[in-house]
Amino acid sequence: MTTSIFRPFWSYDPIKTEQWLEKKASEGLVLSGFNRWSRKFHFEEDDPKNYTFRLYYEKVDHFPKALEESGWESITKEGRWRMIRHEGAANREPSRDHVATRNKVHYYIFLAVLIYMLLSAGLVGILTLSVFLGGGSATFVPSPYWAITITVGLTLWTLVPYSTLKLHKGLKKLKVEPSFSTEENSKPITFTKWRLAWAFAPDRLEKWLERMEQKGYQLEKVSRWGIRFSFSEGEPRMVSYAADFQKSIESDYFYMHSDRGWRQLFHSTSTFMSWTLWAKTYTSEEDKPQLYSDPHHKLKHAKRVTIWQGGIFLPLTILYIGLITTNIRTILQGGIFDSTFWMVVVQTIVVIEFGYFSVRSFMYYWRVRKSIQ
Repeated sequence: MTTSIFRPFWSYDPIKTEQWLEKKASEGLVLSGFNRWSRKFHFEEDDPKNYTFRLYYEKVDHFPKALEESGWESITKEGRWRMIRHEGAANREPSRDHVATRNKVHYYIFLAVLIYMLLSAGLVGILTLSVFLGGGSATFVPSPYWAITITVGLTLWTLVPYSTLKLHKGLKKLKVEPSFSTEENSKPITFTKWRLAWAFAPDRLEKWLERMEQKGYQLEKVSRWGIRFSFSEGEPRMVSYAADFQKSIESDYFYMHSDRGWRQLFHSTSTFMSWTLWAKTYTSEEDKPQLYSDPHHKLKHAKRVTIWQGGIFLPLTILYIGLITTNIRTILQGGIFDSTFWMVVVQTIVVIEFGYFSVRSFMYYWRVRKSIQ
């Protein structure tokens, strides 16, 4: 016997939906399919099952082989959503990064709409209050469309705030339960170092971390924003580090590298790009491990870093140089001196900073290109 249950906001809080599916399975209702448009889940009556469910959001039509080999089973797929399950507890968790990224985009959209609604309502309220305080009066104009206006207004003021809060709550849960946890600290932190602009020259960061390991300073923790590195004192080790930049993470990305012995120490993801710091220990009898050994891939990676990290600052640098030139010309022609002078000072600081980022990024590409020739 088939049972269908309507659940309109299932994707806004994936972890809660997964727990709901597991509870249904324990009650004898096992998921057989769902419809993302009607928001209905379809269940088959069966014996109570102990299943672990996950909502899997994929950007490519590909179910990772690593998940299949570890016991995960694909139940049904609708669009980019795939429902997967594991009998009992799973020893390998699927990535939640795509789900988090997708919900983050929806959250920002609803938040922007909510802010617009609040500002509009506030403006109308201020104008109305000023009219009444100024001795004015209001006239009610009957209209057959008032019912539609009120219905649409109530719907928006119910749906938008609820969706915003629901998405925010769901995203907090996804942060609490990261898909790929780093290795737990086994030693007390001895000291901390800061590296603010390493993303513009990741090879410098890799070499610095490798030198620290050779001195016996072992990296234990990287801060959430990736700018603070905490070390403990231990025995000197030979460790290969790799800072990998990706515009988007594919389904098998983490499994592919972890299966080859690489440890994930840091992962910073956003809607458009992400950095991951990998490490692998080796001995003096072994060649130094490389995350990517293909020269073509190395050059392509360096080009991607240069374009996305440093290239974005180059046109801004040129723009600010043009503004500085215009302001200096205004000063020389007898224009306002004080405000224009300080504006030139601020713009000069911005040019130096943005120019530094651009040059540092282009130098990184030049070093990689030179090393593979």
